[in-house]
Amino acid sequence: MSRSFLTSAIIAIVLAANGITLVTAETAPPADLKYRVVAPGISRAEPAPTPSPTPKPVPYAGPVAWLYLASAGVSAQWPVESRDTTFVSGRETFQDPSSPERIAWYTRFGQPGYPANNSIFAAHINYVGFGAGPFANLAEAVPGDALYVSMVNGDNYTYTVISVDTVPLAALENGAMDAYVFPALGPHDEQVTLISCGGDFVERPGGGGDYTSRIILVARRYVD
Repeated sequence: MSRSFLTSAIIAIVLAANGITLVTAETAPPADLKYRVVAPGISRAEPAPTPSPTPKPVPYAGPVAWLYLASAGVSAQWPVESRDTTFVSGRETFQDPSSPERIAWYTRFGQPGYPANNSIFAAHINYVGFGAGPFANLAEAVPGDALYVSMVNGDNYTYTVISVDTVPLAALENGAMDAYVFPALGPHDEQVTLISCGGDFVERPGGGGDYTSRIILVARRYVD
């Protein structure tokens, strides 16, 4: 018998006599003792759902009530009407307003409030027997001026004038008009184009006449 085992046995006897139980390295653990591995807590909560983007309201698609451009004297006194294009001598051209006090809006080309749209309006600078028309002072506007378009339902849009050009009629008839009617607009750009007569007035034999140029005002706004 080894000395270490004998020493352990003596200590065990002494402790047992004093009512103390010693479990030594050689003592087997109780048969019913079980060891468990406790795993750390794992959250089973579902991730928060990604909120759906709020849909943007669809702009009003009805008529225009009036235009307002203070620097050019354009205001609600001049009614706006829907017009189209027509063919004259095989050439497509904008219809004139039905009466000299009206502003023609060519609805087929653009609707205010819609991104990448170009809304085109035209009116007389003056008219025989009537006097100054709605766009009589269009050339007085300058870049940076505010142009307001109000819809029949009460929606209002604000545009910033970016250019006011006097363009020879001959150049427009030879293709320059396309750049004003079909501008390259980005998805966040919206444009309004105002057109009137300008330049020199050339009388026709027998009465009436034509202006040699057109005044073209372009205004834009950013659409989010």
